[in-house]
Amino acid sequence: MMSLFSCVDKEIGRYGSQVTINQGGSEINTRAFLEPLRYRNKIYIGGEYRKLGFLKREKYLYVGKSDHRLVENESVIETHGNKYIVKRCETYFVKDTPVYEWAILVPYGEEREDEYDSDTAVC
Repeated sequence: MMSLFSCVDKEIGRYGSQVTINQGGSEINTRAFLEPLRYRNKIYIGGEYRKLGFLKREKYLYVGKSDHRLVENESVIETHGNKYIVKRCETYFVKDTPVYEWAILVPYGEEREDEYDSDTAVC
């Protein structure tokens, strides 16, 4: 009988996209699922529709193998010519066994409205 862990790991390996994880000076090539968070998902993470003239608020969901732990505001994911930085991540456990890593990503290197600090703005 196949365990839950090996089943999830196998399906991510079979159907996930090729991604590169960059963190702490190392580069890991693996497979993961990466998809945009649609409006219905954004209500849970404080997102809104993009309005013209405002900074982007695009967020993406990452689901990858549990043996590649991510670090918030440090891990950079590259896939299909795009780069994303991890803003929030957690490992999903069943009992005491890590099953998969999930994260909320934003496009890498763009100034984002939710990172804007009005107390330091210079006009």
